[in-house]
Amino acid sequence: MSFPYIQEPMTAATDLLIAAVSLYAFLRLKRRWPKPDLSQCWYLMFFLLMFISTVFGAFLNHAFAYVFPPGDRNMLPNWITNVLSVSCYAMALIERAHSVRPLRFRKALGVAVLVETVAIVVLTLWKMTFLYAEIHIGIILYVFSLPLQIRLWKAGYRKENTLAIVATAVMSLIPVVLIAGLSFSENFNYYDISHVIIATAMYLYYRAGLLWKQSPSK
Repeated sequence: MSFPYIQEPMTAATDLLIAAVSLYAFLRLKRRWPKPDLSQCWYLMFFLLMFISTVFGAFLNHAFAYVFPPGDRNMLPNWITNVLSVSCYAMALIERAHSVRPLRFRKALGVAVLVETVAIVVLTLWKMTFLYAEIHIGIILYVFSLPLQIRLWKAGYRKENTLAIVATAVMSLIPVVLIAGLSFSENFNYYDISHVIIATAMYLYYRAGLLWKQSPSK
């Protein structure tokens, strides 16, 4: 009888780092917003689903992947919840921007996020690869969210949206790390570096959330 062991301890640990930051952010913001509006509900779901996604990733994709049959099916819970989490972030920004300055194409943007999310989920299930989830992250961050953050920043909500824009810039480092295959050692590879970058970005998004509801700066 063989005892269970952790297959990729560092990668699992850095996944759990993201999970810990996301859960902390969810609990603290939920306490700060006892009666959240629609944008805050979407923002809370962003953190909660990221927590669930990275817990799945830590245990199913890395720590105990050897327990499951060969293939990528065990990775689907992580991939799909990741896609949904990022979509919630986009929806939060759409509602947030609309509440500050009415968006003419608010409904169209929401439908576009929904259609794009469904397409990404279908492609992920069909092709069984994380590639489409990565494409989804790029589309949501740079096509939907960043322009809305800049719009809010121009409207005077500068402190929180500066943090969010910096977080998005931090996330931009991940493709560079992955393409370059940057690793400090065999025990701290490009996946681990990417996870630390994501955890940093999630903390910045949390700090941005703490500043919501403040009056625009003049």
